[in-house]
Parts: sequence; C-alpha cells; structure tokens
Amino acid sequence: MNQLQILPKLKQYKFLTPNHVLDEVHRRSQRLKLRKAIKAGWLEEFEIADISEIELYAQYRTRFGSGESACMAAAVKRGWTVASDERAVKREITAKLGSNNSLGTRNLLEAAVQANVLDQTRFNELRLGFGL
Repeated sequence: MNQLQILPKLKQYKFLTPNHVLDEVHRRSQRLKLRKAIKAGWLEEFEIADISEIELYAQYRTRFGSGESACMAAAVKRGWTVASDERAVKREITAKLGSNNSLGTRNLLEAAVQANVLDQTRFNELRLGFGL
C-alpha cells in the first residue's frame, strides 16, 4: 500500500534517509519514487560520515540490515526520530532514545488525520490495509 505521497504533507516532520536505505531498494519503480521525493526536496538523503556514527553503524550491522543500521546510528548520535515498523528497530531506538523517538506507520497516519491530510474513513482503510 504505497502511501508515500502523504509524507510531504506532514509539515511537522522533516524526512531524511541515509544513502544506505536507497542502496537497499531494488525495485526500479520504488527507487524512482524515492529519487523523485529527494529531487522535490521533501526527502533529504544523507551519509553517515562521523566516526562515532560509523562505529555504531558497524555494531548494528551484526544484527540489522544496512539501512536500519544507518538510520539507527544517525538517530542515536544526532538525537533524531526513526520511522520504522520493525519491532527490533523500535525496541533499540526506544532503549537508546526513549519512545518519543520511535514512530511507525500508524503514528504517521494518525499525524495525517490530525493535519487534515486524511479523514477518519481513509485512515481506517489504510490502517486495516497495513494490518495495524
């Protein structure tokens, strides 16, 4: 259920992605959508460059994929919030930064309702479609 178009309408958030996530996207159509979002300016690509982030990234790579590891390393070192539905990622971010720094699809859909981007009916349809 591709709902990427909702994200740029959530003005209370700034969306960033490490280049590691883009490297993991193998479907051409999805890669193009992400590149289009970056070009449009509402999704910003960044690199892990600080040595402490690289070290933490390497530690996470023993348990997580490249994209998840990069997201978590940056979030922990920079105090950022991570949007992920992966339980292990949510647990790690909550342990390191607290529950306010971990968002999932449901949180973003709820924010869309609060921002009048989605109505309650569409929220419920998406929630059920995502199995939330």
